[in-house]
Amino acid sequence: MWLKNFIGVVKLALSSCECQISSKFRFGQNEISEILTNSKKENIKYFEKLAAIKGMSAFDISYLMSSVDLDDNKIELLEHASKMYNDKEFCALGQTFSDFIFRVSANINLLNESNLDVFKELVQCKNELYDFTKALKNPQRAKHQKHETKLAYAFQNVFVD
Repeated sequence: MWLKNFIGVVKLALSSCECQISSKFRFGQNEISEILTNSKKENIKYFEKLAAIKGMSAFDISYLMSSVDLDDNKIELLEHASKMYNDKEFCALGQTFSDFIFRVSANINLLNESNLDVFKELVQCKNELYDFTKALKNPQRAKHQKHETKLAYAFQNVFVD
């Protein structure tokens, strides 16, 4: 009888705990615990904000929380950059949302609201570069860089009879 009462009390306690659990996250409990165990202690407070960004996978969030020193400005940049991502533009080039997020995270210390458009143009270029340090330090020069055209001929000397 005592065991039956004990099991009943435990069952009631578990059901009340389940009702209080927030189910806002789109990740499973295993994914959440893996993300939190691998993240930096300073970044744990940003987990809910990162999880609210649509399109980010558990792997993307785990990478950001373990590799990047996050703050409120960087979270805002990530939100704004994720809104700039367009599947049609990037998937045609073979770039996924995760590729885009990794490039943002590689350059996040140099990004701000003014050079985010230049960054998007750089990412859309078909290349394997992840670090755009030179272009982001001076975005106007990268955006409007003039290309010198040098005349070149197929033949060095032309002989006429």
